Amino acid sequence: MDDWPPRENLVRAVLWEAEGCFERGEYFAAAQALQRIFGLAGDEEQRVRGLHHLAAAGYRAQTGDVARARRQLDHARRRLAGSSGVAPLIDRVERDVESAGGELAQP
Repeated sequence: MDDWPPRENLVRAVLWEAEGCFERGEYFAAAQALQRIFGLAGDEEQRVRGLHHLAAAGYRAQTGDVARARRQLDHARRRLAGSSGVAPLIDRVERDVESAGGELAQP
């Protein structure tokens, strides 16, 4: 069996793994997980790329690089616009960026 696990199952599993990483504030791990499905997500590709930007924003905030964190957060918002179920993840990362470097300008 060449296509094991099936692509849809792999994408679903990685998205679930990344969501858990987000909830624990493990942004680097979330980014690594999401990279595994670049180009495999089909209709979910925009969401995967947006979540990757979101993970990068969280990681940049954790390392004190607030300017880059804000840029990544802006990229994530654009890519995730219209995606359902991501608002709590965006809110979490926004709080982490705010705590790392002050108030965020809202788009």
